[in-house]
Amino acid sequence: MLDVRGSRELQATILALRQARRDIRLDINKTARSRIRPIWRSELNARARRPLETRVILAGARATASDRGVTLYAASSGRPLRGGLVPSYQWPAVEFGANVRRVRVRQRSRSGRRYERPLTVNRQFQRRLEHGMIAFDAASETGTRLVALWVRTVVDELAAIDGAEVVS
Repeated sequence: MLDVRGSRELQATILALRQARRDIRLDINKTARSRIRPIWRSELNARARRPLETRVILAGARATASDRGVTLYAASSGRPLRGGLVPSYQWPAVEFGANVRRVRVRQRSRSGRRYERPLTVNRQFQRRLEHGMIAFDAASETGTRLVALWVRTVVDELAAIDGAEVVS
């Protein structure tokens, strides 16, 4: 995680953004979002290996940028997939995996007789891992890069308003 307190450059960028007029801040954040969102989605897409991962994790993938920082979202869609899985509620099994296990389920036959049978659950998911495989990995890899891009957007936009040329 990147700590703003350890970087005078980040502190100066945030202070400059907070001191800017509201319309300027909104334009800067809009530009930053348009630059950050494709990077975030491409990183997620590169890590999603199976169709289920793509449908769940990339559903609702977005990024926000403000004077408070950059926030990355994945699996935020509330629309159920075919079969009933809702990405915003049931994403942990796809991101972290699940242990395959056998459970006993009670069922009723068409004639009305009740019975129990074994059922194997969680076969469609990868094995359980402590750390995330897709979104958590992508966020840790790209966090610093995204903050650098956001800072660059702020500097470029403020320089364009002042009419100054920023040299890289």
